[in-house]
Parts: sequence; C-alpha cells; structure tokens
Amino acid sequence: MNVAVIIFSLLCLLAYRYRRLPERVRTVLLVLGLLSGWFALFEIIGYIEANPYLAAIPISLGLGYWYWHRKKKQRAMRIFERTTK
Repeated sequence: MNVAVIIFSLLCLLAYRYRRLPERVRTVLLVLGLLSGWFALFEIIGYIEANPYLAAIPISLGLGYWYWHRKKKQRAMRIFERTTK
C-alpha cells in the first residue's frame, strides 16, 4: 500500500505536466496527485516512526545535498569574483 500511494502520486503529477491533455483532465490529475501526495507523506512519516533508525537516510541525503549545493554556490561566487576584478 505504501509504495502504491507514492507511485500513484508521482504518476498523477507527471501526467499533469503533460501539456497536451485537456485542462479539466489536468485539474483532476493535479487534485488526485496532491491528495495522494499527502497520503504518501503520512505513510512515509508513519514508516519512519515505526523504524526510527531509517530517519538517518533522508536526513543524510538532505544534508549531503545542502552541502553540495553550498559548495557549488561558493565555487561560482569565487569564479565570479575572479572575473570581475
């Protein structure tokens, strides 16, 4: 059930991005995607509450992404400062 809700949410939101669908269908897909996204979020939170040691995975991924993004921004700033002197 957990994975099915998450996959359904992602499929609805991906189908919503498809521009050739009629506006009414896109609206229904958006609403379904958002509702199932909330249910998927609650499922994920419930799973992490049941297995608290697994919370380290999304936390470490988030911190790793933050660190990588910060380094990339600092590198771009150094290059910008060198080229504007």
